[in-house]
Amino acid sequence: MDLNETLRWVLARGVGLLIGTVVLLVIYRVGLNLIHRLVPTVIGAQAAHLPSGSSSADEVGKRIGTIEDLLRKLLRLAVLAGFVIVVLAVFDLWVILAAIVVIVVAVVFATQDVVLDYVMGFLILVEGPYFKGDYVTVGGHPGTEGVVEEIGLRRTVLRDATGASNAVSNGLIRSSTNLTRLFSVAVVDLHVLRASQLDAALAAMTRVADELRKDAAWADRFPADAPTNVWVTGIGMDGASVRLQQQVDAGAQGDVASELRRRLVATLASASIATGRWDTPMPIESRPFVAPATS
Repeated sequence: MDLNETLRWVLARGVGLLIGTVVLLVIYRVGLNLIHRLVPTVIGAQAAHLPSGSSSADEVGKRIGTIEDLLRKLLRLAVLAGFVIVVLAVFDLWVILAAIVVIVVAVVFATQDVVLDYVMGFLILVEGPYFKGDYVTVGGHPGTEGVVEEIGLRRTVLRDATGASNAVSNGLIRSSTNLTRLFSVAVVDLHVLRASQLDAALAAMTRVADELRKDAAWADRFPADAPTNVWVTGIGMDGASVRLQQQVDAGAQGDVASELRRRLVATLASASIATGRWDTPMPIESRPFVAPATS
């Protein structure tokens, strides 16, 4: 093959490769625009037909973000696969494609756990137990806990309270707990040492929760008519265990619970209601040592 023939071969192949690449780039751009336009429309229409109270604007937004993120990744994967096919077609390397297909099929059958990951990933996306941005616990007990950063067909990525990124194979997720589905609950537990102060403590807890809901700086964290529950959960040698449960907007449970605890400490202390050994000095009785009698 002389130089002219080589140049003609390179130009012919190069033109085909260039045309194929341009077509794939156009498909990618058009696909991104379609995803960005169609997904919110479809999800919004679906949410509009759901029963009242079964969904919220925040949850719809999370669902849209999750589906868009996945479709964009699948689109990139499809474009990359298309580019590989174009290269193989331009340079007439179909034998290599056949070998790749055989290898992929062999790997799939040899790694059944990977197949399970993809099946469970598909079910998670269809059933929607959680979405991107939710705070969840997955994988059983104690499981992995954190904010959902990514939901793929093979894995779910969570960011925990320490900032660590945890990737959990979807095949391991047989149960999940969503702490931010529609709404959350701020929980505050404490002890009341003296029985005579129990009613006063319960009234103070209810009052503090009511004041926090009416505080202009905190009112946006509570849904309309957010219920407050105050219960006695146990009685023991260290006094009575009481619990305050306050419904809040999804994801606001941490901030609200912290503020409730801060206000409760000041309120109960001002009323001289003992809530623990740490704020109740206990005198230690001193007795002289007496040796045991010997026979």
